[in-house]
Amino acid sequence: MTEEQEEETNEGYSPGFLSENGIIFEQIADNQYVTNRKNPSQSSQPEICSNLETGGKTYFPLQRCPWFLAEEAIIYGNMEDLWNETKQFIKEHLYLEDESLYDILTAWIFATWTPEVWTVVPYLFFYGPVASGKTRALEVLHRLSYRGILSANISSAALFRACDQWHPTLILDETEIYNKIERNEVIGLLNSGYRRGQYAIRVKSSEKGEFLQTFDVFGFKALAGTQGLAKALESRSVVVKMMKNRRKVRLLIDEEKATEIRGKLLSMRINTLGSCDLLAVSAVFLERVGELKLENGRLEELFQCLVAVANHGRENILSYAQTMLKDRQFEEMTSIEADIVKIMLETTLSKENSVILTKDITDELNKDRSEKDKFKTKSVGWIIRRLGFKPRRSGGAHGWHYDTDRLKNLAQIYLANPEELEHPEKKVQKAQNGILEELPTSKEQELHLHRSEASEVSLEDLAPKTLKLERLKNGDWQDRCIACGFQGSMDWQTTTHDGSWGLLCGECGIKLGKKLQEVKA
Repeated sequence: MTEEQEEETNEGYSPGFLSENGIIFEQIADNQYVTNRKNPSQSSQPEICSNLETGGKTYFPLQRCPWFLAEEAIIYGNMEDLWNETKQFIKEHLYLEDESLYDILTAWIFATWTPEVWTVVPYLFFYGPVASGKTRALEVLHRLSYRGILSANISSAALFRACDQWHPTLILDETEIYNKIERNEVIGLLNSGYRRGQYAIRVKSSEKGEFLQTFDVFGFKALAGTQGLAKALESRSVVVKMMKNRRKVRLLIDEEKATEIRGKLLSMRINTLGSCDLLAVSAVFLERVGELKLENGRLEELFQCLVAVANHGRENILSYAQTMLKDRQFEEMTSIEADIVKIMLETTLSKENSVILTKDITDELNKDRSEKDKFKTKSVGWIIRRLGFKPRRSGGAHGWHYDTDRLKNLAQIYLANPEELEHPEKKVQKAQNGILEELPTSKEQELHLHRSEASEVSLEDLAPKTLKLERLKNGDWQDRCIACGFQGSMDWQTTTHDGSWGLLCGECGIKLGKKLQEVKA
C-alpha cells in the first residue's frame, strides 16, 4: 500500500505513536503491537494486538522494520534498577575514559524513548582515530535507543522521509564518507533536526511539476567520525573523545541482554507517556532541571533532557556539563575571534574618525604566520562582521567602526582577564597572562626543539613543570599525546623548565591550560 493509497483508505502501516486520546502503541517482534488502549490513563499490563484502530483509522505494523524491536514490554522493577542495568550494559561493551560519560549515554538512551516530551535534543558525536571504539559506541546505541536506525547505505532522500514518517533515533557512522552532495543534504537534515518545530524543506518533482515538501526531521541523532564537525553542528552536540581500549570489553554484543533491556525501556515509555497528558509529563521533567545553571544557553538546552531523566547519575551529568562549559570558554579564548578582539583592544593602528581598517587588522593577524596559514582580508572581514561591528569606509578602504563598548563586552567573552581592562585603547595583558603563545612553524626554529623522551605523564605532574603551553598553528602534527596516549593530530606543545618538550591532543591541551591557570592563581 503506497502513501497515496493510505490517504484514500481508513487503513495504513505504522510502527506506532502516541495518539491524541492518550492511547500509545508500539510495534514489537512478530508483526504485533503492544498498547495501553484498555486503560490509557493507568499503569497496567499492556495489551498485545495485531492491529489497532484509533482516530477513525486502522493501523498495521510495518512489514519490515529497520530497527531492533523489543519482543515484549517487560516489567523493570524501578527506575534505579533499569538505570543501573542499562549503564552496566554500556560499560561491558564500550570503553570510555571519563566515567561520567556512562551516565551521559544512559540518560541519552532513556531520553530517546520519550521524544514527544522534548523541544530540544542533544546530538552525540563520537570523535577519534580509526579503531578507537566509535563504531562500537554506535552499535550499543543502535541496540538500546528508541527506533535506532543505523543509516549506513541510506540515501539522503530516504533519510528525510524516514525521519518524517517514523521519528527514529538516527545513527550515522563515519559521517565523512558521504560524497559532497549527499554530505550537504545530511548536514541540512542535522542542522534542522535538533529543535522541535524546525522543518527541512526540499523540492519534489512530479508529473505535474515541482513543489515544495516539508520534512519533520526532529529527533535524537548520534554521529561518529575521524574528522571534526562544522562549528554550528558541534555546538548542538555532546562530543565524546574516543580512544583505544584500556580495559577488556565484550567482543560481541550481548543480543539477548540488549533485547531484554529494550523490552524494559519500552515498558518505561508506555508507563511514562500513557500515565497522563503530555503537558503534565513535560512539567514533571522540567521541574528536575533546576540544578542546571550554566552560563551558556545552548549547553543548557542540550543538557536539559539528560538531567530531567537522570534520577540517578545526575551529579556526573551536571559535572560533565560544567566541564563542557569550561572547555568551550577556553576554546573561545584561543579562537581566531579572540585573536582579532585582542588586536583591536591592544592596537596602535590608525583609527581615523573611529574607523579601523580591515587590511590593518589582517596584517597584524598574519604577523609570524607562514604563507599557508595567513588569513585573507575578506575572511577577516566576515569574522569582524560576525562579531557585530558596523562596516565603515575610510579613504576608500574597507573598515569598521571602533566600538569601545562592544569591545568591552567581547573581552568578557573571549579574553582571560577582562576585569584588568581599564580602557579598550590601553594595552592589556596577553590571554592567559602570557602562558599561551603562538608556536613558530619555520623549520629553522623547529630544529632547536628537543622533545622529551618520556612516555605518558599525568597532567597534574606536568603542570608545575611547564614553562609555557603553545598552540600549534596547523593540523599537520601527527604524533602521540604524551598525556593520554591518543595517536593522531596534535594541537598543543608544552615546554618544561629544563627545555624538554612534548605534544598534546586538543583535549589534554585544554585541560593543561586550565591547570596552569590554577597554578598561576
